[in-house]
Amino acid sequence: MTISDQIPPLEELSAIDIELRRIEEQLNKHRGQLDGMRSEVKTLEDRLKADRETLTTMDRARSELQVELRQMANQIERSREKLNRSRNERESMAAQREIEELRKLQRDREEELERLTGAADGARTSISDADGRLTDVSRALEGTAPGATESLATLDVEKQARLEARAQVVTRLPTQLYRRYESIRTRRPVAIARVVNGICLGCHMSIPPMMIQKMRRLEAFEQCPSCVRIIYYYQAPAETASSADPSRA
Repeated sequence: MTISDQIPPLEELSAIDIELRRIEEQLNKHRGQLDGMRSEVKTLEDRLKADRETLTTMDRARSELQVELRQMANQIERSREKLNRSRNERESMAAQREIEELRKLQRDREEELERLTGAADGARTSISDADGRLTDVSRALEGTAPGATESLATLDVEKQARLEARAQVVTRLPTQLYRRYESIRTRRPVAIARVVNGICLGCHMSIPPMMIQKMRRLEAFEQCPSCVRIIYYYQAPAETASSADPSRA
């Protein structure tokens, strides 16, 4: 198989790989979109569960504090009655100290209740916001998933067809050339490039004249000194017509 015979399947292989890369990018885009939305739904559900558990704990603590405050109010009232019934200074001072200690505890519990009430209100707002966002994302997912799933199925079919066509093209290339192509493709998405007017169309750098002369004789494929792609000389149609017309010789 001559170099001229190898160029068409090599170009066809490169075109298929470009299409496969495009298909893979679209597949990743659709999968990423669905995965992102599903991940957000899961995150919101976990957040709502944790926030609701926290709110339940805070509401329970608030209820306990309210009960404790009512009990303290009753204790303070009894201490006042004791103060009123005191028969001497000693009993009066003891009752007064008891009232002051109870009032201090009462203020502490009231401050704690106020803090818990603010935190509970904040938790309710957070739950409401997260619940609204969850509803929006879930609806968006329900609307997106069928279309995205259909697109994924279509792209998978297209990808499989391209892979089958690729396998057929590979059989038309020498094994050594294909391995060389694959090795370059791990570093360069497009592993081949034409050389036109002494310029590599892959990196737009000049090719040494000696290499161009060798390529024009179609002795072997070369690699661009700059981008390392497999390069081959492309004879422009005008140049071909000129060489074929004896009057232009």
